[in-house]
Amino acid sequence: MSGDSFNDYPHSCAVYFDEDKDTSHIATATMNHWVHNGFAQFTAGNRVKAHLGGKEYFAALLEAFAQAQKTIYITGWQVNWDAQLAEGVRLVDSLLAAVMGAPSLKVYIMPWKDPYPMETYSAATERVFAALNSHVGRRAFHVLRAGSKSGKFFSHHQKCVIVDERLAFVGGIDLAYGRYDDNYGMQADAAGRQGMNMYNPCVPVMAAGRGYNPMEEYATPHADPRLDRDPNAREQAKKREAISVTRIIDAVLTRRESQSPGKAKESTYLDAKIQPRMPWQDYQVEIEGPAVYDLIANFVLRWNSYPPHYPKSSLLTQTPELHIPATRPERVGSCHVQVLRSASQEMCRSEQKRPLRGKPPESKTQHDVMDAMKLLIDKADHYIYIENQFFVSAFGKSSIPPDSKLSPVAESINPSASAFVTRRFPDKPAPENRIAEWLADKIKGHIISFNPMPFHVYIMLPVYPEGRLDDPTIVAQIHLTRQSLVFGSHSLINRIRRTLWVKQQLEKMAVPRKEWHRQIPKLEEACGDGYLDIDIEACYEFVTLLNMRDHGELNGQPVTEQIYVHSKLMIVDDRWVLVGSANINDRSLLGDGDSELAVTIADMDHSVHDLDGSGTSEPCRTFARDLRQKAWRKWMGSAAAECEEALDKPALKASWEKIQSIARDNSDIYEDVFNFIPRNEFESKTSKKNNYLERMESRVIVDKTPVSIWPTQAANKKISITDSGKMPFSDFFWREYNKKRFGNNHRLQKIKGYFTELAVAWTSGEDNLIPYNMRLIAKHYTQDYENRSVAINKNDESDEVAS
Repeated sequence: MSGDSFNDYPHSCAVYFDEDKDTSHIATATMNHWVHNGFAQFTAGNRVKAHLGGKEYFAALLEAFAQAQKTIYITGWQVNWDAQLAEGVRLVDSLLAAVMGAPSLKVYIMPWKDPYPMETYSAATERVFAALNSHVGRRAFHVLRAGSKSGKFFSHHQKCVIVDERLAFVGGIDLAYGRYDDNYGMQADAAGRQGMNMYNPCVPVMAAGRGYNPMEEYATPHADPRLDRDPNAREQAKKREAISVTRIIDAVLTRRESQSPGKAKESTYLDAKIQPRMPWQDYQVEIEGPAVYDLIANFVLRWNSYPPHYPKSSLLTQTPELHIPATRPERVGSCHVQVLRSASQEMCRSEQKRPLRGKPPESKTQHDVMDAMKLLIDKADHYIYIENQFFVSAFGKSSIPPDSKLSPVAESINPSASAFVTRRFPDKPAPENRIAEWLADKIKGHIISFNPMPFHVYIMLPVYPEGRLDDPTIVAQIHLTRQSLVFGSHSLINRIRRTLWVKQQLEKMAVPRKEWHRQIPKLEEACGDGYLDIDIEACYEFVTLLNMRDHGELNGQPVTEQIYVHSKLMIVDDRWVLVGSANINDRSLLGDGDSELAVTIADMDHSVHDLDGSGTSEPCRTFARDLRQKAWRKWMGSAAAECEEALDKPALKASWEKIQSIARDNSDIYEDVFNFIPRNEFESKTSKKNNYLERMESRVIVDKTPVSIWPTQAANKKISITDSGKMPFSDFFWREYNKKRFGNNHRLQKIKGYFTELAVAWTSGEDNLIPYNMRLIAKHYTQDYENRSVAINKNDESDEVAS
């Protein structure tokens, strides 16, 4: 194994005959889960460690920063100078300590250059680190705010840190607000969180606080004819700028201020006495070995694709050209790793002045992550586990007729005029990626197999994209997610129902098993709406849909919030892991949208296990199995002990039945206590007779009234001006929160773990697709809803909030 190309690593396998044969034959099999012709080939000999959550990741990152001697490369969708990395430690503190302790250390930071009115505070980050160059007395920090290379509505979304060109961290966690998390919990200011590190974009901020905005400091204009004509005026401007540098250093280092979300004098944050934070669920992997070279190459190629910048202002940093190392790091571990990208043709072309050594110039769109997902789905034998921030995929025909009116809730949410302006740009009619189809086809193969073997798909998603349910972009995103997952004619669930209908017809017609392959295409074509006769619950034999939620008590009152699944993780058969920054949507997967970075990991260290209870033990790769069990134990929480069989055998029927049962119980309790969380059916005061205990007995609710996107309302019910006050996105909701009565809150003690059942019927029959350009994704940080305007945002295809 001397090379690094795909064909350098054939694997020998034994082909065994029956017991009458006393010898076996040796064959060679390629590992076809690697992507051909992508950004990089796979490499062998890597050491890989997974970090579950920000606290664990940041602890390893701080240790690496402290040991750095040469370079630190940081790229992220959002990089905040005051992001909390440990209790009392901000990003700026850790990087300043690193450069003060290593005289030759240089730090290169490449956040996305957010366009107006999007706000990730990248300009503030550059100003702070530029001022610190004056404090340090040398050019230790270089910040390049990377503008989009994929058109108007797309971002740079990679999340990667590389230390001394030997150790890399890649995954879904930005060095940004809210990511400092581990064991969940509701207290917004716990562990010393301050400023915007007290994070919950799903609710309004309610408490005035102290903040600092470096963008309010004076900076000498880059081009000002008056200063060019008057040397004295220019000199005065430079003096004012020098005072600004001093003020920034004082605010950041001496007073330890936090970034203000707007004007410093008007800073507002969560009220930690009554408002819960939003816990964060995510992963980052630490890599040492030959694969680090490909991650360095990605960073350097991107950095060099922008012209070098040598500003004279002391509030801007220089961005000199970087160089890719001549050789790869040595092999140090047992993992094969392939670095994957999503990159537009424009991005690839702009990198061509510095192509990789031995690699021809790239001029095509890269969609490695999508290709890798397809390969892993095809290769799955027992189970697929997915955690993702989004699930937006091609869904066929919408369940909402094209001439339908918006739901009353959606109609009441008036987007700004700028939202409609986005429709003037080139658009697409619907999502295009085929993830739902590929998953359903894999399940189809097991349903109609001559000898069906246990197979199951687990999907963990956020309850809804981070943001408020009175935000028109969030509402539109939810609509597309529901169509992709449940309601669309070819959603994931309805594709499974179609296959079950076809099998039902084959059995009714008594078609001989050997003739099924001839009849299946005809029946699929004839299916029409016949799949609607198949109960959705029949699909749960093959797919488990989950959310995450936690609860607590603030100021004597129970509170709850979703645990935000920001992960971009796929684990297959305890053998392969794909983790990175790419969401399941067109923006991340097609390659012509957001830039993404991910890795596929296959550990050569292995053991054998029975994954489905069949009695047959098969090889499992150590890294994948350990990560899956560690991840599941975390979200299972107090339920882990009774789910021990599921932890060992994820494809076993009893395993997914147990997980589904506990998730359903947890959902029932949460819905009984909190009336504002998404659910399957609307409960009015008159239907409260169908209470928690009755639901636990029968699992049936007599009142099947569909529920609106605002769960306190029935679907498509005309709303009043006071209805919004019943939802957590309302200021009124929190002003009155201490007056609320939660008579059933004692039942929260029966919650097991942190997982709940995804409410498949939520928003059924509602048209919530508020019109936007389908390529748009927006996220708002403005505090006044009335002043909101649509933001050209990040990460998902017409439907998602990225980060």
